[in-house]
Amino acid sequence: MRDIFLVVLIGAGLLATFRFPFVGVLMWTWFTCMDPHQEAFGFAKTLQFNEAIAAVTILSWLVSKERKTLPFGVPVAALILFLIWMTVNGFFAVDPDWSWPLWDRVWRIIALGLLIIPMATTKIRMHSLVWMVVLSLFYYGIKGGLFTIVTGGGGHVLGPLDSIIGDNNHLAVALLMVVPLANYLRLHSANRYISYGLLAGMALSVVAVVGTYSRGGLVTLAGLAAFAWLRTRGRLVYPIVAAIIIVPALWIMPQSYDDRLSTIKHADTDESFAGRMQAWQVAWDYATDHFPFGDGFAGAERPQVFNRYLPNADTHAAHSIYFEVLGDQGFMGLAIYLAIIVSAFANCAQTKKLTRGRSEFVWAYDLANMMQLSLFAFCLGGSALSLAYYDVFFILVSLSVTLRAFVLLQIPETQRSFRRSTQPRSKFARTDKQLAAGR
Repeated sequence: MRDIFLVVLIGAGLLATFRFPFVGVLMWTWFTCMDPHQEAFGFAKTLQFNEAIAAVTILSWLVSKERKTLPFGVPVAALILFLIWMTVNGFFAVDPDWSWPLWDRVWRIIALGLLIIPMATTKIRMHSLVWMVVLSLFYYGIKGGLFTIVTGGGGHVLGPLDSIIGDNNHLAVALLMVVPLANYLRLHSANRYISYGLLAGMALSVVAVVGTYSRGGLVTLAGLAAFAWLRTRGRLVYPIVAAIIIVPALWIMPQSYDDRLSTIKHADTDESFAGRMQAWQVAWDYATDHFPFGDGFAGAERPQVFNRYLPNADTHAAHSIYFEVLGDQGFMGLAIYLAIIVSAFANCAQTKKLTRGRSEFVWAYDLANMMQLSLFAFCLGGSALSLAYYDVFFILVSLSVTLRAFVLLQIPETQRSFRRSTQPRSKFARTDKQLAAGR
């Protein structure tokens, strides 16, 4: 029954996409964030929904009257350059048959991000995009939180199989990334019942993070809580609410959870941490020896690479978004990737600066603020996880571009300078004074 419902729902969405291309963007976001077909039990589980949604969305956008240009700026240039570089780098992969299928997934993630930029140009579209991301991950956050409460923490909370967040550690960071976005929606929901529902979803998602048994997830939760406290307006209320959620969640967990957390104190002797250090060393050594190229997607996990530098050692994944990109794409790829991260933070910071004290742009200020918290969770949690090509990260980067562009066009004193910066100049272009004089 789930399979039939999913097929009918996707079919209806594709028909709507032909008329309204942004519907396809929302469906694409839903599939890339939630992997709903993994929740089916029959034939729908193997159908290539994502490819069909992507193809119809891009085709509908191309033939529509939607804007086709991208605003000029560092994030857009970095995204395009990263896409080009990882493609060029793919020809130097140590195991092309292993690398190219992973490249095929990542380029579509970036393609979605680049498609969001020219299409999410209004408040309602940006708002709906955030809703789609939140609802997609809340499915696992709410389900995982309830599972943890019912079982008393007796089982590990996992994400959808065969997805980037299937691993318990990856799911923990993904849920922490979505909590600030949900808080933005809560702050700007007129219906109090929706606001209460979002608050409950945030609380259960935090409980689910505890239920993942992820040590990195708990460290990220602590870091996010501290960072959020510095940015919240209710500094007295915030710790009380956090304590009401986190303390009971930790209290219901069994002794096995405490035993796992205690290993954080002995990271220097922990085998998992030692494996991470080895993977980081391999990524650094290979990128240094083959500058400026890397070994291709997940190339450092191949025995011919890993054991070249560490003979007879067990292979390990990078377990760090930074060393993952360094090993995969080399120093050039890492530089571009870091530029993407920095520019996303900078876009949010500029949006906050432009909208501070403007009542009509409170929503934009709060969205930029919450996106910074979400990006912080990704950067902190990702420092110990192979999560560099996570979909939500690229969606947030694109959303930071559209939000900044929207604000610049809406604030009168910035309109002229922004329009000039996004339009190509030539030696034949006339100045405003010449146009005014009729010349």
